[in-house]
Amino acid sequence: MSGVLLDLRALGAAGLKEWRLLRRYPSLFVGFLFWPIALPLSYVLQAQGFAGDSAAARDAFAARAGTVEVAGFLFLGWAAYMWISMILWGPGTALRTDQIRGTLEAVFMTPASRLVVIFGPVVSQVVWALWMFSIVGVVLIVFFGIEIGVAEGLRALGVILLAVPALYGLGALFASVVLRFGEVHAMVQGVRGVFTVLCGMSYPIVILPDLARSVALTLPPTYLIADLRHVLLGGANLVQLLPDLAILLGLGIGLCAVAVVAFRRTERFARRGGSLATY
Repeated sequence: MSGVLLDLRALGAAGLKEWRLLRRYPSLFVGFLFWPIALPLSYVLQAQGFAGDSAAARDAFAARAGTVEVAGFLFLGWAAYMWISMILWGPGTALRTDQIRGTLEAVFMTPASRLVVIFGPVVSQVVWALWMFSIVGVVLIVFFGIEIGVAEGLRALGVILLAVPALYGLGALFASVVLRFGEVHAMVQGVRGVFTVLCGMSYPIVILPDLARSVALTLPPTYLIADLRHVLLGGANLVQLLPDLAILLGLGIGLCAVAVVAFRRTERFARRGGSLATY
């Protein structure tokens, strides 16, 4: 069997392992019923409190956000935030766990490609994304009366899948940080803060200063959040979003390529220094 086929087989095995873990601990899904609702709901209540019955406030929001659905705008932004947080923690946390357990050296002694090590858990990340966005969709339909049909749901699924390479490329870069420094918590918190400020999770990016908005347009979460709002709240189809989706996919390819190079160099550094087994 060729090396490529062996790597594909190992990648499939890694995905199957993640799926079995998800199936073995279904209570995790129950735990994620709370935060996708509670976190954005607090912002919705604040927005309603500040706006009151002011038509001018609603019109100003619609002019800048492109929708009158304040709840939908906030719920989708924070659902994306939680998914992004899980991805940023994911690969690095998995390697850190192996490092603490003393099994990281055994992982790196396998003949499988390093692509399998850093991208194998992608299956579980997609499952978590679908779970959280499904919860948000149900809440928006049942409690806020927003009309979301099957077509809109399928378009949102397409946006989510196209965002996976970009977001997982970021997660893989954090995995490299774990190999180099052993900890990733401070950097993850910093990057999450940058995303929260710049990527339009709780407000439209058009209100940002020009420099901040230019930076926001280089970050993958900006396109993920905006495009989800377009398809679910604005009725846009994927053809209309092709420029955004092309940028998102291009960022994904670039980030994954950078992550692979960084991971390989960091692995060589860790092997030379003998730090794979230390924490």
